[in-house]
Amino acid sequence: MRKIKSWALAGVIALPLHQPGAWQVLQYSSIKPNEVSFTERGMQVSVDGSASPVIFPLHEPIGIRKVEVKGRLSNLLALSEESQGLEGGDDYCLKVGLVIAGDKTLNAFQRMFSARWVKTLFELAPAGTGIDRIQFLNAVQSEALLGRRRQHPLAQIIHEENVWLLDRAGDFELSHTLGRPERVIAIWLSIDGDDSASKYTTLITSLVLEQAG
Repeated sequence: MRKIKSWALAGVIALPLHQPGAWQVLQYSSIKPNEVSFTERGMQVSVDGSASPVIFPLHEPIGIRKVEVKGRLSNLLALSEESQGLEGGDDYCLKVGLVIAGDKTLNAFQRMFSARWVKTLFELAPAGTGIDRIQFLNAVQSEALLGRRRQHPLAQIIHEENVWLLDRAGDFELSHTLGRPERVIAIWLSIDGDDSASKYTTLITSLVLEQAG
């Protein structure tokens, strides 16, 4: 797997949002995919009742302590504040996933029957190692949901924490400092609207990782 290095300076890693070759744009087998484009302004994800992951593999495990993201949201999800994250409303305008290094791997039987996105996830790990989990940092539409954490009911490898409030359309600037630094091997962006049949666009103009130490 070819891994393209991001721009780094003085412990800060700025991901190249205008370079399509630096990212892996995947599809789920039974869900309409998003339209993803890379422009001078950044990465634009257009959602129309759709969902698909976008992944940036790092060239090696890197200790990360803070995530900063800037962009613009065209409009909110078509769901009630109370239903976000529940069955039938498990959609988010922005989730930044940290693929964290660990010791979990797939055996031959699991590789045979796992979904393509699961196989890709484990392929991100350096040779001879594995992953621990995907730690998603979620942006929610209701302040009441902030601070909530969960292990996703449909995938034990996915953990989520609601860390940002994104309750209006327009420009946004978000940052989050992790409770402890994590060894990260990839960034996994999740932007979706398949549950709620939502139609909107998320433009990411800056995505910066601050290294530990």
